[in-house]
Amino acid sequence: MKYSIGIQSETGTENVQCNLSKKEAIAAAKVEAKKNPESNVYISWFRSADSQVGYLNPNGDHAITGKPW
Repeated sequence: MKYSIGIQSETGTENVQCNLSKKEAIAAAKVEAKKNPESNVYISWFRSADSQVGYLNPNGDHAITGKPW
């Protein structure tokens, strides 16, 4: 699976980093959340084997709905 970091703010959603490993995505999400306290930071994932998409949430769950970091 590949992970991406997205920041949702009042002006919309912006992908800031793409094609990360799970470990890289978690570290990057924590940094981005500290830099952008007024915005919601999400980790999304894509699995090429079956084209599934979803979110990696702070509790470690992979889910269809995302929770901000």
